[in-house]
Amino acid sequence: MNKILLPRKTADLRKVAGMINNATYSDYMDRLKLVAISLFTWKNLDKLCGFGASRFIENALYEDGKACVLNDPELGYLGLRVTVNGKLNTYNLPTAVEAYSITYHKKWPLEDVVYIMNNELQLPTFRSTQLASYRLYEIQRTIDTNVKAQKTPVVLETDTKSRLTLENLFNQYDGNIPFIFGRKGMDLDKKINAIKTDAPYVADKLTMLKHEVWNEFITFLGINNANTDKKERLISDEAKSNDELIAYYFYCFYKTRKKAADEINEKYNLKGEDAISIEINKEAMQALIAANDVVIGGNDE
Repeated sequence: MNKILLPRKTADLRKVAGMINNATYSDYMDRLKLVAISLFTWKNLDKLCGFGASRFIENALYEDGKACVLNDPELGYLGLRVTVNGKLNTYNLPTAVEAYSITYHKKWPLEDVVYIMNNELQLPTFRSTQLASYRLYEIQRTIDTNVKAQKTPVVLETDTKSRLTLENLFNQYDGNIPFIFGRKGMDLDKKINAIKTDAPYVADKLTMLKHEVWNEFITFLGINNANTDKKERLISDEAKSNDELIAYYFYCFYKTRKKAADEINEKYNLKGEDAISIEINKEAMQALIAANDVVIGGNDE
């Protein structure tokens, strides 16, 4: 496990800052992905294709924008990643695909598989997650810098000979260790000048901006963040319009999955208790609703 150590030198400060930058971006990528791939439950898909198939399919849709289900003569039913292999037909769909995973690669005619799309444009959710994560990362690191500036709102000016000594001492201050420094015959007025930066505290405003960026992405997934303060300022028609937009976003992801589930059932004659269906992940959504007061796909009212 990588550990973030307290910096002791200027080079260490740069290294730690780089580590925190990467960790912050990766953390938001992971958090947003966890939400994105937890929206839906593929009922009976694991039963048909084996344990882990539904998770694998959702990861493929998130990262690639498409996936497939097929019935291999030797291996049986499989849920796999897919790439276009061959020409496009009249409706810009592939005439053949390459179905694959780590241990499987095989070319199939399109009519022999069920082609699953993340949305009508076959776009991966990953692309939107990257943008949102980058914006969240930028805001969060700005917040961190602004908060830190409240602790060190000065720039110190000194001569070249005293620079290294001052850097080492200031690193102690940065690490929350108070210090008193002096030497015999040292004229502080001439050796060190302190320039106040008077950095304004804006972390609270940036935090609000971060919430807006987060909520924009969550809305894109079809999850309505029922922000109480904002709701109170919205008139009835505005709130209804917002809920309709959220429902449309949600339907973009639901529609193509529902179509694929119906095609799987028809193609492989699955009925009754064996039928594949796409459902909202109720357990995850109930937890989200309880924690954040959110509504999936807009309000029902």
